[in-house]
Amino acid sequence: MFRFILKRALLAIAGISGSFAFIYSLAATIGDPLAEIRLSNPPNLEYLLLATTRELRLDQSIPERFIGWYSDVWRSIFSGDFTLGTALNGRPVSEGLFTAIAPTFVLVSISIALSLFIGSALGVFVAIGRYGLRESLSSFIAFLGYVSPVFFIGHLMKQYVVVVINDGANKFTDWYEPLAILSGSAIFLFGTTLIFLSHYSLDDRVAKVRFLASLMIAIPLMSLANYLLPIDTDYLAIAKNFAAALILWILFWSVLGVGMLHRFRFGIRFGTLWLLSLIIQRLISILPTYMKRDEIAGRPFPSFAYESVWYSPPEFWVSQLDRVLHLVLPASAITITTVAIYYQVTKATAIETLESDYVRMARAKGVNEIEVLVRHVFRSCYLSLSNTFVPNYLYLFNGVIIIELVFGWQGLGIFLMDSLFTYDLNRLMGGIFVIGLATFIAIVGSDLLSSRIDPRIREVG
Repeated sequence: MFRFILKRALLAIAGISGSFAFIYSLAATIGDPLAEIRLSNPPNLEYLLLATTRELRLDQSIPERFIGWYSDVWRSIFSGDFTLGTALNGRPVSEGLFTAIAPTFVLVSISIALSLFIGSALGVFVAIGRYGLRESLSSFIAFLGYVSPVFFIGHLMKQYVVVVINDGANKFTDWYEPLAILSGSAIFLFGTTLIFLSHYSLDDRVAKVRFLASLMIAIPLMSLANYLLPIDTDYLAIAKNFAAALILWILFWSVLGVGMLHRFRFGIRFGTLWLLSLIIQRLISILPTYMKRDEIAGRPFPSFAYESVWYSPPEFWVSQLDRVLHLVLPASAITITTVAIYYQVTKATAIETLESDYVRMARAKGVNEIEVLVRHVFRSCYLSLSNTFVPNYLYLFNGVIIIELVFGWQGLGIFLMDSLFTYDLNRLMGGIFVIGLATFIAIVGSDLLSSRIDPRIREVG
């Protein structure tokens, strides 16, 4: 396993480093960084030209400049300051870069997660009943979104969808608390059922009784969301609650579970999903308080920027809800245009799996159809999706500048565009270096996931 990881990691590093050299060479030949100085014709023209040439290392060849930049980046990393070089203004590249990364990373990750969930669920749903109306309708809707430009979808949502949602938001303020409890419980029940089916069989009556007992404890505890997650909490308190939830459910399944490995895995997943459902419930329940803020003025779904400008510091959950609601429109626009990729991959894999010999054997043995889907069909789809995930994730990272322009997000795409227009090569390559680092992590993570799902890949690799 270690040799497989090391081999894949070294190949990824070599490929990404080559990409850095190629991109640097292209960026270094675009435009003339001295043109503006020549056109301004200052009295000390020769001095400014010489100073700028030395500052930008224009007196060196492109390979020498690239090696110098790459060495400075790794030197800053190993020294622990993580400056990633110096920009033209004399400030560290990381100063503005790390601020721009956060909104872009969250936006791309949420969009990918939604696309994966919707596309895979829709693909399996269609594969179960092919050659019917639902396949034609699902394929039409999915590919209609795929062929639509993301900026077109974004502008439609800004002009029409957000207006309708904001107009109707004030009409249901009394229903948000029941909706929060219902949504949190439904998400938790659905997720834990899938987790249970991936660990235990429906024929195991003892496991089913213990699972129902755990649900009878966990779901009523979710009514304590306002107490467990008070409005003015912090990240440390959430981390403590997360640790407590994991310990609680691991101990619970250590007593009631079957098999040590199943107990540990099921306890971790059960506890994590319980806390995530609790957080979703808390965010929905805080919506009326959020809408009463003067900055929001009863219109909770924004269409610009990635957070509101506050007149006074908001409570913790109000600020978190604000960030989530700013994500809704751009993440929905990206999801609509990418869900068809995962839908098509999942549908093709699910159809092939449903016709395989081992699925027919499982059905012949009387295995429940839901277990067949969860344990066999979805597991086969994971391998195909993991191979599709990396290129699509990187595609979104590189193309997110369009959605950032539409919705006014000051993210990584705008950061790179400004760096290119100002000919700040160190700043530009600093952003590309972070994308390359994300590429490396995604490639290695995808290989690990693929080898975990199918050990034959590890043996071949």
